Amino acid sequence: MLQIESREATGRALVLAPPIAGEIDRTAEIGDLWRILWRRRATIVWTTLALVAATLAYCVLTPPLYTATAQLLIDPRDRQVLTNDINPTMVAPDGGVTQVESQARVLESAGVLTRAAAATGLDADPEFTGKGEFGTLVSDLRDWIGWPEPADSLTDREDRLLRNMRKRLAVKRADKVFVIDIVFTAKSAEKASRTANAIAAAYLADQSDARTEASKRASGSLTDRLAEQRERVRQAEERAEAYRSKKDLVRSNGRLVTEQQLGEINVSLSAAQAKTAELKARLDQIEQARRTGAPEAINEAIQSNTIGKLRAQYAELVERQADLRTQLGARHPSIVAVSAQMQDVRALIVSELGRIAQSARADYERAAASERALSKNLDRLRGESTATNQAAVKLRELEREVEASRSVYTSFLTRAREIEERANIDATNARVVTQAIPPQEKSWPMPALFALAAAAAGMGLGTGLALVREYANPVLLSRSQFQGLTGAPVIGTVPDGPRRRGGHARKAAQVAREAAGALALTRLLGIRGGTLGTATSVFVTSAGSDGTERRRVSQLLASLGEARGLQVLMIEADLLGPEATPGLLDVLRGDEPLATVMRREPSSGVRFLGVGRPKRAPSERGREARERFLTEIGRRFDLVIVDGGAITENPQAASLMPLADGVLLVARLGTTPQRDVADLVEAAGLAGHPVSAGLIVTRA
Repeated sequence: MLQIESREATGRALVLAPPIAGEIDRTAEIGDLWRILWRRRATIVWTTLALVAATLAYCVLTPPLYTATAQLLIDPRDRQVLTNDINPTMVAPDGGVTQVESQARVLESAGVLTRAAAATGLDADPEFTGKGEFGTLVSDLRDWIGWPEPADSLTDREDRLLRNMRKRLAVKRADKVFVIDIVFTAKSAEKASRTANAIAAAYLADQSDARTEASKRASGSLTDRLAEQRERVRQAEERAEAYRSKKDLVRSNGRLVTEQQLGEINVSLSAAQAKTAELKARLDQIEQARRTGAPEAINEAIQSNTIGKLRAQYAELVERQADLRTQLGARHPSIVAVSAQMQDVRALIVSELGRIAQSARADYERAAASERALSKNLDRLRGESTATNQAAVKLRELEREVEASRSVYTSFLTRAREIEERANIDATNARVVTQAIPPQEKSWPMPALFALAAAAAGMGLGTGLALVREYANPVLLSRSQFQGLTGAPVIGTVPDGPRRRGGHARKAAQVAREAAGALALTRLLGIRGGTLGTATSVFVTSAGSDGTERRRVSQLLASLGEARGLQVLMIEADLLGPEATPGLLDVLRGDEPLATVMRREPSSGVRFLGVGRPKRAPSERGREARERFLTEIGRRFDLVIVDGGAITENPQAASLMPLADGVLLVARLGTTPQRDVADLVEAAGLAGHPVSAGLIVTRA
């Protein structure tokens, strides 16, 4: 795999460790990733196409599935039908979400699914009760080899039915809502919608049955306790009644007779005392009026008709006396008679007051006597009450026990009747808000989506395979990698061709190519080994896959040398492709003179020496011809470029390398495998002429 790490010097260079000469460098820069992927694009494209094709084949061969959805609203607060309901009506602190989630799990329970399967006939549908394609294949294989499977039991069929239904069922609930989506998938659109609705109906029926069953259990439990509570009430009443009879504690209107009498006498005594005090005050007032002679001061005198008439008569006599005194004088007999009448009337008034006083005294004495009698009775009853208070304490305790037992019994009886009636009332606050309808489009498979996903997965997998292949056989990605592999300096980077079309782009690329080639040539001319006298000789090699780039670089260097006024000879020494015309091989054998086989390129003026014709029989003049050839080219030329091909593939490369002052290795950036470069470096080292310099070819 590619090793990537940031480096501050370049900002984007990615190197983990400095490369070691001759060893493959598996590091890369971020900018090189695109070149790697582009070079390995065939892997990415074919991987993507293979996955897309496999996905489309799956979509064509797979039976379609249809998905229907029914919506169910579950309110955590049940309808309040009865005041004392056995089902809780309060909402949990989390707003009832936990309760609704629990009900969502109930929708997937075996009871609900079994009820729905029976209602829709899925319990006899091979789609849900069958073993599936793989299971059927295994069963057929076992039958073929004579080892049949045992017959399915009813339990196995039910388990398979529930397992297949749960695979096709999805119960979903969105956040902050109490609406549950019942999503069911089947091979038929009508079957999917029918089953989704059946599951919703089965859930409602299951909840109703569960509540009815809970009510019946609670009512039965309470009814079983009623006999025990009734017996407790009877025993408590018998104990209280036996104690009451034993202590002679008679009750009237819920109270003991003694307590009632004591209360009544106490009230009567209070009334008698008040009446006695009132009559005593009345008597004292009357006596005071008699002593003062002012009958109008008492209410009884005012209310008495007799005293009223006497007072009216007395008033007339007073008025008459006043008139007579005015007319007759004070001693007139008429006035004396009137005065006598006035005395008689006053005496009658006093007599009447005495009668009233006597009546008031009689009333007072009777009231006082009644008060004394009531006081005696009260004292007597208080004595009797003290004797019965201790017995009443125990009686009240027994009566409280009776009331408590009777209250529990009544509560049990009432609650049992309420719960018994509650079993016939459905208080579930859940309803189907959306019925499932048969879908018009299939939900599985989805060719467009699957193809898009397969394309994305294929690109990802292809990219991974491309990077793995690159890691297994990395190519040259940078100048530093090339220097690390060869252990020699890179004298230039030559653009191979323009990236954009057009004459201007080609012209710019050619200018850049010649500039880079000129710089490389300048550096090559500095190599002076003296092998060919004063001539500079360069052995150009490359990997077998870079033969075109190697020949172009050799021609470029030769033409640039000729342009500088140098005498340049370019020798084609790649023996893997010998020519039919005489050339280098003929000169080295002494069959042809150099001047005869050497030709001049019309465009550049560079002398060119082809490979020549191979000959199997050795020549006796070979040594002399070789020496003569070396002497002649050293004398006539300033620059000799030997295109030696791939030294790992050219069998004569080792014998031709001593002709050169240095070995130039040409490689293409982003294309040449590092393994080939390493093999070339190793072969050059074994031949005794290690690589002197490197030249990189890129696209402009």
